[in-house]
Amino acid sequence: MALIQKLLIVEGIDDKYVISRLLQRRKITYDNFEIHDANGIKQSLNTLSCAIKSGNYEIIGIVVDADSDLLERWQELRDRLINAGYQQVPENPDPKGIIITDPEEELSRVGIWIMPNNQKTGMLEDFIRFLVPEGDELLSIAQKQVNEIIKVGKNRFSQTHKSKAIIHTWLAWQERPGTQLGKAITYRFIKSQQYILNDGKASDFINWLQNLFKQ
Repeated sequence: MALIQKLLIVEGIDDKYVISRLLQRRKITYDNFEIHDANGIKQSLNTLSCAIKSGNYEIIGIVVDADSDLLERWQELRDRLINAGYQQVPENPDPKGIIITDPEEELSRVGIWIMPNNQKTGMLEDFIRFLVPEGDELLSIAQKQVNEIIKVGKNRFSQTHKSKAIIHTWLAWQERPGTQLGKAITYRFIKSQQYILNDGKASDFINWLQNLFKQ
């Protein structure tokens, strides 16, 4: 079996499906390119360290959620890279996504994207909201409904997962209720072709992927 030289680590299956669909929509393909669902942030960080240590990968990317503390998440990643031997690791994340190359070419090229946009707290669902057409009435109603549930204290989800509640409420009101995030792009609930091309935040993510995994 051919050695997989390019690896993208993601936190969960939704991340994997969404990124796969975005790449398909832009007709972006790479030889020996794998998207690995690590099933959680701790496992993602451990997978990153192991992949670097193995020396089997030319390029390693990782996509993780900022959740409630962007700088804390960045510091976790930064510590892993420094411990692995990387010398030129920036103090703060880059809004356009991070790509670090070892000048001695002894370590893998590593890319980091912190959802939603390397600048704010949040997660994959916040990124998805960038792709929903501006002025979408159902999204506005979903936001109001979730806010009302929080206001009266009936929510069972944490404040960190508010965006997740909004997006999945919005998806429940679509033509195919319960559709997974990645499939929502395929079914054009999210008009990704138009908004990837025109929305700077989505384009930054695609550009980061292309720059990271370019030949």
